Amino acid sequence: MDQEPAGGDHAQNRRMDDYRNPLPLRAPRLRPGDRVRIVAPACPPSRDEVARGVELLTSWGLRVELGEHVFDQWGYMAGRDQDRVFDLNAAFRDPGVRAVIAARGGKGTYRIVDDLDTDALGRDPKPVVGFSDITHIHLALWSRCRLATLHGPFAKRDDTCTGPASAEALRRALRPPTPSPSTATRRRPPRTSPWRAPRRAS
Repeated sequence: MDQEPAGGDHAQNRRMDDYRNPLPLRAPRLRPGDRVRIVAPACPPSRDEVARGVELLTSWGLRVELGEHVFDQWGYMAGRDQDRVFDLNAAFRDPGVRAVIAARGGKGTYRIVDDLDTDALGRDPKPVVGFSDITHIHLALWSRCRLATLHGPFAKRDDTCTGPASAEALRRALRPPTPSPSTATRRRPPRTSPWRAPRRAS
């Protein structure tokens, strides 16, 4: 367990208060068939809870993938620092992955935030979801690339922290709202005379 926090090229170039673009980035909403990836940046999740989360996300029309090290365990963490940050950066860099959802919080995310590839998310913004210890990631992404992330429920679905109300709120945040019958057909604007530029006085 005497492992130093992960560090690398990104850690040398990025600090928590270092950003180049002051304008906020917003990731596009998800569409049916989009791929989402579940990762475990902190503590390892329960396989049963993650299975329930996968079932829920699939019911929204999404294709769900699991990071390579989601169920690893290294002491109280979901694998070694380099493995947890590998899963995050692999999801950030994959153009086919349209959202990244944390499986669980706990402890350990602070050890890897300095090595996140925030440049990849700056080029290709995508929603990053989680709370609790995942707040370290939210703060790092906002500081370094001004990405607006989602402080929302984990992929490990349970009825205590991520019950039906939280799940529905996440679905509404990730997916475009379904048009209601009253808004599906918009009224046409009243027909008006075409605008003409005023004539010059002779």
